[in-house]
Amino acid sequence: MIINFKNYKIIYGKVIRIKEPFLEIKDYSGKIQIYSKKKFFLGDIILVYGKIKKTKKKSYYILPFFIKLIIKNLNYINSNYYFKKNFCIYNFFNNYFKKFMFIFANSNNICKYKSNSNSNIFKTYIFCKKKFFFLKISPEFYIKKILSNNYNRIFDITKCYRNEGCSNIHYFEFNMLEYYSLNFNFKNSIFFLEKIIKNLFLCMNKFNVEIYNFIFNINTLFKKISLIEIIYIFFLKKKFLFKKKFFFIYCLFKCYNLKNYFLSNIFFKIFDKKIKKKKYFPYFLLFFPRNNSPLTKIFNLNINFLKRFELYISNIEISNGFEELNDYFLQKKNLYKKNKDFLLKLKNGFNYTNGVGIGIDRISMILYKIKHIKKIFNE
Repeated sequence: MIINFKNYKIIYGKVIRIKEPFLEIKDYSGKIQIYSKKKFFLGDIILVYGKIKKTKKKSYYILPFFIKLIIKNLNYINSNYYFKKNFCIYNFFNNYFKKFMFIFANSNNICKYKSNSNSNIFKTYIFCKKKFFFLKISPEFYIKKILSNNYNRIFDITKCYRNEGCSNIHYFEFNMLEYYSLNFNFKNSIFFLEKIIKNLFLCMNKFNVEIYNFIFNINTLFKKISLIEIIYIFFLKKKFLFKKKFFFIYCLFKCYNLKNYFLSNIFFKIFDKKIKKKKYFPYFLLFFPRNNSPLTKIFNLNINFLKRFELYISNIEISNGFEELNDYFLQKKNLYKKNKDFLLKLKNGFNYTNGVGIGIDRISMILYKIKHIKKIFNE
């Protein structure tokens, strides 16, 4: 590795540490520092030609005559780039919610009890307490317990864990923002969420966002459409026979007026498989079926549907919001007496609340045109 000349030496190795203006290089023989004003990244392999000198603390370093880059570490540049961009999004959300008098609540990652949701949960064993614990799906119950002590507005930015497989949109662990407020109605929470996302695009200096070669302007309003309406428009455009179209309209009428839970779930599956792939521009989907979300409030005009909405941008579900169910007897059936502290506070009295969850990693995918979510986590 080291070729001895009378005055100068040639050294090559891998960059381990950067403390400007010094670099630390390592190979099989050892480590040495180099004085250089040129910028290099961790993992780069460089070649140096220069003199060996001694500092006041009697440690050796090389004063180079010239430095040449042999191999570039591309993986470090990409991960550092996405890490800085995600930090800007976290900083924006933190400052924006504190401006509107929201309180930050830092929730735990470990739960004692298993939640009753349809999603699969990770199970871990802690040797200190000699018990099995569950990793949290969302910080919902932690925030609700704080809200029951007469707090108006609370938000939390945490990591959540769901064992639901991997795809280009979903990963085992993901970053999530969740906020709850007592002062907002169902309509006001939709308006506030639209305002947050538009201000985030403006903060990132993106007035026009490209979504699959379509340019979307921030000044335009997001569409608001219910689940039954979007399916009805989709099937009217299709060329069916008159009997099939009449049968479909009859099923819509039956689902909207009668207590038919089976048809309400079918409509959600039709939207998920066929309609969602063809919608690129942002829109709010309103009023979901009752079986999918048991903790939300029932819609007044129809018992089968609930006061819940989802925001979609470029075929990706970005946020999910709902109005909280305050009835003690209905919540008791859903929770099966597992969260006794929360049920006792519901029994004493709990105000009307609106909760919204936002996927931070999916927003960064749209902002920086990332095709796979794994690139964000490879830091």
